[in-house]
Amino acid sequence: MDDFSRLRELVHDITGVPTELITPESTAEQLNMDMLDITELVMDIEEAFDVLIEDDVHIQGMGDLLACIKVPA
Repeated sequence: MDDFSRLRELVHDITGVPTELITPESTAEQLNMDMLDITELVMDIEEAFDVLIEDDVHIQGMGDLLACIKVPA
């Protein structure tokens, strides 16, 4: 399973949005994610991908999260 597929599964688990509707261009707003959902997702990503996402990283959508996974902090 590639990184984006794993990320989509994590987003689906939190939001309930079908994975086929989650794209790299999807924003948190489009996925109806609030700050609590984003915080939970970041923690799940850090654990699943063994990365550290700094607090000052500006996350607006899936592309931003995918970039954090591809270039570990």
